[in-house]
Amino acid sequence: MAKIFLVAMLLVITLGCKKNGDDDITPYRWKRDLYRARVQSESPAVFNSKDPNVSLNKDAIFLSTSYVTLTAHRKNIQQDSIYNASGRTQIYKYEKVDN
Repeated sequence: MAKIFLVAMLLVITLGCKKNGDDDITPYRWKRDLYRARVQSESPAVFNSKDPNVSLNKDAIFLSTSYVTLTAHRKNIQQDSIYNASGRTQIYKYEKVDN
């Protein structure tokens, strides 16, 4: 009985300690551009999608550029975070930079 309990606890601990997100833990250097949605006269200033390929040339106003070192998973978290926290009015566009 003790062996079964020990094996069950080992399985719970092993499966419970699995990290969230991607398995890629390699940090990459990214060029990060911040855009704000353009104010429209008859509609709210929001992006319809968090996909940064949404016609940024006409639907967005460039705000700033920064360079960051992040894993692909952390990049995705930051991209979702700014999009949701700003009420869909700001978005990050990332490009991988060769060192």
